[in-house]
Amino acid sequence: MRPMQSKPPAPGFSGYPAGLQVDPVIAEGAQTKAILFVDDHEVLARLSCEILEMQGYRVVSAYSAEEALHKFAHEHFDIVVTDYRMQGMNGDELASIVRGRRPEMPVIIVTGYGPIENNGGNDVAACLQKEDLFPALLDTIKLLLGENEIAVKAPAVKSA
Repeated sequence: MRPMQSKPPAPGFSGYPAGLQVDPVIAEGAQTKAILFVDDHEVLARLSCEILEMQGYRVVSAYSAEEALHKFAHEHFDIVVTDYRMQGMNGDELASIVRGRRPEMPVIIVTGYGPIENNGGNDVAACLQKEDLFPALLDTIKLLLGENEIAVKAPAVKSA
C-alpha cells in the first residue's frame, strides 16, 4: 500500500473563507500592529489569535483581565480586544482601566451573551457578538487602526 501524499494547494488558493484569507497588502505592509486579545475561553482565544496573525498582526493572548493588565503594563499594544463576561474582572472594567492608562487606546468588547448595557460605555470603541466575530472583528480592527483605504462600516462601532 502506498502512503498518502499531500498535494500543495493551487497557487492563490486558500482553504479559508474569503473573509479570513491573508490580505497581501497587510502581510507585506509597513509596521506590524499589536493586539492584546483577552478571553477566558482558551480555545476561542487561540483560534482568534491565529486568524489575526494570519492577517499580519502581532497578537498576544491573555486568559483573564488580570493577566491582560500585567501584559499591558509590560508590552506595547495598538488595540485591545476583550471578552465581556470573564471570571473576576469583566471586559468593561478592563476597558476602563486600560483607557485610564492610555486614553487613546481603542478597546473592542466581544460577547456571546447578547447586547451589553450602554454598548460598553465610553471606554469601549465597539461591541461585537461572538457569533458574528469574523470577519466583523477584522473590519473593526482595520477601521479603528486607520488601515482601511476604503471606508467600511463595521457593525456596532461607536462614534466618539
